[in-house]
Amino acid sequence: MTATAIAGPPAVPAAPAVQEFMIGWICVLRAEYRAALAILDERYDTKSVVRGSEDKNQYVLGRVGPHNVIINLPPVGLNGPVHAFSVARDMKSTFPRMRFTLLVGIAGGVPSLDSDIRLGDVVMGQKVVPYRTGKETQYGFQRTGMIKAPPSELLTTIGFLNDRIDMDGLDLSLSIEEVRTKISKGGAAFLRPTSDRCYKVGFAHQESGCDCLLPESLYPERLIHRSEREDDPVRVFLGAMGSDAAVMKNAQSRDAIAKREGIVCYEMGSWAVMDLIPCLPIRGISDYADEHKNDAWHLYASLAVATCAREYLLALPQLAVRNFPVIIQGSEIERYIKGTTSNPNMFCGSGIEKLQQTRDHLRERRELFKELMHGEHQDSISMDQHDEGANQSQDQTLKDLREGLKHHLKVLDQIMDQEDELGRSGDPHVRQKYMHLKHQIRADRMIMRDLADLAPEGVEYTGEWFENAGDTFGNKSMRKTGRLMTSTGQYFRKMGHLFKSKNITPKRMWRGLRRGLRGAYEGLRRGWHRTYHWFSPAQQGQLLEM
Repeated sequence: MTATAIAGPPAVPAAPAVQEFMIGWICVLRAEYRAALAILDERYDTKSVVRGSEDKNQYVLGRVGPHNVIINLPPVGLNGPVHAFSVARDMKSTFPRMRFTLLVGIAGGVPSLDSDIRLGDVVMGQKVVPYRTGKETQYGFQRTGMIKAPPSELLTTIGFLNDRIDMDGLDLSLSIEEVRTKISKGGAAFLRPTSDRCYKVGFAHQESGCDCLLPESLYPERLIHRSEREDDPVRVFLGAMGSDAAVMKNAQSRDAIAKREGIVCYEMGSWAVMDLIPCLPIRGISDYADEHKNDAWHLYASLAVATCAREYLLALPQLAVRNFPVIIQGSEIERYIKGTTSNPNMFCGSGIEKLQQTRDHLRERRELFKELMHGEHQDSISMDQHDEGANQSQDQTLKDLREGLKHHLKVLDQIMDQEDELGRSGDPHVRQKYMHLKHQIRADRMIMRDLADLAPEGVEYTGEWFENAGDTFGNKSMRKTGRLMTSTGQYFRKMGHLFKSKNITPKRMWRGLRRGLRGAYEGLRRGWHRTYHWFSPAQQGQLLEM
């Protein structure tokens, strides 16, 4: 009798390139994470992900419709605004092209005649109010924290989602049930509870034997009675969210602050994250922000909000995501670059394969740097563009990052020299791979050198070179050419600063650059022609080797 073969786990597809992940999905509770996994259309292998330096997150990569998303795995025992902020900060160091994040989790709703919000409903954050950030005055509490709002691009898509619900007949409760049935283990725990008790203000909670803990209420007169919804029991609200480091669990404070600030639910974390990256908070209502317990609703509310976030992404055009502005801090790019070289044992395979993977990831980081210098993201480093000192700081940041990347490529080149026995291997395949990789790394270093020449300060560097060469050879014409190039580089830099600070129109900037380029080109052409041909053949060779 032969043994039955045990089938292995299904193959997980390799993840797309890291630059294809533009949407973050942040959750801080385990229930929220379990629900987030259930809405994925596809889940990717994460072995190829190289985390940024000191990134403590673990990630799940997946796809929702046409969108690739990054979901963090919440560590046990941590939650709140500090944790949400650190998750977002570390996520950006590993996925620097991330456009925005969705903060998907549970919250406490504010029951009222105006909004009739109930357990299991979903709130899309139109704005976030730091309701406890302020000061006590003789006239009472005065909020000083600034109200923040998601970008208009994200709010616009909420209208598309509402159209799908109101006009196309999207049934959220049906979508939630379809997602629930896909949960392989523990799906029954995500069923919608049958009891939704909303107590009147003033009915105090008791830790032992409270009415909210009993299967049936003994005090129906203490409940707010609401009629059954005839249509979809899950509704989506758009409104203000109250955000703070502490959980709101007081019905009187809940109603007083909600009346003052127009709040429809209370949550934790969104206000802090909005300082770091554009985000849209989406919250499922799991309690009424009072003293009474509604733990039975945590899983269903998590699944409801995850399903709503999924429907939101399906209503979001892929082109809109790609066109979304990228905000990148210099420190995030630095962590992104260092992530490849800080842990040389992160890669799998033989020595030559580890070196190849290191080179490939450094090359990807070089491409991001190239985009920042000359491509679509060159003005997206998060600094005050209205301050010339900030512009100079931005230039210095890019310069430092370029030098850091050049250093890592140089170190990798040196490691290749130390591993030269691979080039003498008896295996011709290994020898060929070694020589090919060595040439790739040398080419990478040359490209980084070329990037330096094309950078805004490259013309100034070349001018300094000409001035130094003129001093070396005692050539006045070369020194004059160098001073002209240095002045030209400073002129270009100044024009760039004016354009970024919006103190010059694009038309005026182009007219000035055209005049500057025409004059600089003619002066440099004459200066170099005269300078080069005044040297002897031997001096010309010495000049070109400098």
